[in-house]
Amino acid sequence: MMMNILFISILKKESILDKALKENLPVPFACKGGVCCTCKAQVMEGEVFMEKNFALTEDEVARGFVLTCQCHPTTNIVMLNYDV
Repeated sequence: MMMNILFISILKKESILDKALKENLPVPFACKGGVCCTCKAQVMEGEVFMEKNFALTEDEVARGFVLTCQCHPTTNIVMLNYDV
């Protein structure tokens, strides 16, 4: 399985999705409000703070799933997997 790894610099006030879109990265999204779950990804490394969550279950969050439209990095490095 081939994995694409991209590195971008994000200000802590920016959401991961917003920065990815500014960098023209092909990331999935729809509502940008934490509702639709289209931007769902799994945190593989690092930590994020998720402002809102109206779509993921408690179990999904416990397993590291996040909504990138609502996430801000809290560590220097964050690795996400969108292929979930």
